[in-house]
Amino acid sequence: MPYYRCPACGSMSHSVAAYSTAGVCAICAAELPDEAKLDVLPKSKFGVNRSMRAGLGAPAQARRAVVTLPVGEQARDRLALVVSELVTNAIRHAGLAAADPIGLELTTDNGHVRVAIHDGGPGFDPQTSTNGNGNGDGNGNGNGFGLAIVAAMADQWGVELGPAGCTVWCAVDGEARAA
Repeated sequence: MPYYRCPACGSMSHSVAAYSTAGVCAICAAELPDEAKLDVLPKSKFGVNRSMRAGLGAPAQARRAVVTLPVGEQARDRLALVVSELVTNAIRHAGLAAADPIGLELTTDNGHVRVAIHDGGPGFDPQTSTNGNGNGDGNGNGNGFGLAIVAAMADQWGVELGPAGCTVWCAVDGEARAA
């Protein structure tokens, strides 16, 4: 599958009709000329950083960032689900206003993809969020399955709390590359 460095926004993207319109950037919809084509090697390092507003469109924006990664289709599908869940949890449970930022960081290294979603909320303790198993919705009342889905899809995950808010991260094996 051909990968490109978008001349308009600088993001890496691929041109596959299943994920985006052929020949256009999945992020900004700019045309992807042949001279922007990249040779992507297995286990290459790539990174994506995005900031989204905590509105209803944020999960879709996060999923669009996932399609730019040079990983296999199965890994891409897992990552799309994970970022949707984590961004949705930030919107629902961090106490954010619609204009507050949510940060998304995707990094690939040695065949693995690390996802980190940051919000300005107070965070939570995954060990006590639901019956001590960390599989609730992140607000301690256990009425959701978001973190259970993340735990099932990711190879590992965790929570980092700091003065600037909460970051929930996970790692997914990206080795199953698309043909």
